Amino acid sequence: MFLTKGNITIRNAVQQDAATVCNWWNDGNVMAIAGFPNGLGTTVEKVAAQIAEYTCEKSRLHIMEVDGKPIGELHYRNTGNGVAQIGIKICDTTQQERGYGTTILQMFIDALFTYYGYRKIILDANLKNKRAQHVYEKKLGFTMLQINENAWRDQLGQMQGAIDYELCKENWHINIDYVRIRVEQEADHYTTEEITREAHWEGNWDIEPCITDTHLLVHKLRQCPSYVPELHFIAEMDGKVVGHIVYATSKIVDENGKEHGMLTFGPLSVLPDYQSRGIGKALIRHSFREAKLLGYRAVLIFGHPDYYPRVGFQPAANFKITTAEGKNADPFMAYPLYEGALDGVHGRYHIDPVYEDSPSEEVIEFDKKFPPKELHIPVPITILLDRLPAPAQKALDGLKHRSLKVMTTKSEREILALDGTDADTVEIIRVVMHENGLEWGKV
Repeated sequence: MFLTKGNITIRNAVQQDAATVCNWWNDGNVMAIAGFPNGLGTTVEKVAAQIAEYTCEKSRLHIMEVDGKPIGELHYRNTGNGVAQIGIKICDTTQQERGYGTTILQMFIDALFTYYGYRKIILDANLKNKRAQHVYEKKLGFTMLQINENAWRDQLGQMQGAIDYELCKENWHINIDYVRIRVEQEADHYTTEEITREAHWEGNWDIEPCITDTHLLVHKLRQCPSYVPELHFIAEMDGKVVGHIVYATSKIVDENGKEHGMLTFGPLSVLPDYQSRGIGKALIRHSFREAKLLGYRAVLIFGHPDYYPRVGFQPAANFKITTAEGKNADPFMAYPLYEGALDGVHGRYHIDPVYEDSPSEEVIEFDKKFPPKELHIPVPITILLDRLPAPAQKALDGLKHRSLKVMTTKSEREILALDGTDADTVEIIRVVMHENGLEWGKV
């Protein structure tokens, strides 16, 4: 499971979490409410073994994060007949009583009902934990089943009581926007290609209307040796697929001919109605985490030069990496997946030839799989040029661009480096791009 909303994330626990979880389980302040005021006295090795046991359909341990930092654990156990038993502990005491628990439980419960097929959720609360009882009853809609007085003894031998709760799917009426990310399955193929088509339909950088070839690229990538199916992730929202990101292996070849394995991604696609809602960033960050766990060292892309630095990309030139032709430009960027990942790695970058443009006849034939769609007519660059003063107009006209869309490949830095441009030029470009539904420049 991977769910995200704003700065909150719920993800599967992995072996690398064992030390953190061990510290939590050995902390009596954290574990007191569960009946272990002295902590569990366990080891990292034992916790790692338990995490491994949890990674199955019967039960699952999750980590809750805020701003990328683990703050607690969440789990569910399949008890059969469509019933899941859940539990939650916010273990970082500095993050308690901030409302995170309620939001996290709303996301978790909705996902269990919406995506995992459960019909009923059960849980219990310590009789002394009035705050938890309030959240379960008043904010989440759980029904109290019974109160169990003196039901069990804690670690110190003191009697404790508990309240049993249940929540049925038909009684769940909370609407919460969050993104669920999972690996693409074969049944998703047509849907992801259709989403790619919708997201990139206006991607033509020439002035003549034509059909995008991006959905065909996704189709072809799945048949390439460079394709990495483990990193092809789907984003779901409101119970439907709304975006995806696809990866392929690539390489840097140094001056001695030595090859260094890398990754590239693309296309990254989000349905137009769901764009600017953090879905693309969520796909990128989740896939980076998984790529690092799989042992990859870095991701290199050709992308929007003022957008991707917001998620940590740097110009490839900073690492002495060039294109296969030995050139560099702001859209060519790199992201090391861990510190020092690109130390000592220099040379020319090569990607699978599948990323080259497909013949128009092949694109037209492939596009017949999808519902007919009116061709997009690109906005001519003259819409921008006519708004610029003469010196800036001459500078941009010299780039020989024909459509406004191609400006998304130019960074503010590149524009300001042209003779005749200044800060006013940048602002005019930003305004004109925005007026035509295109994001440009730094934010």
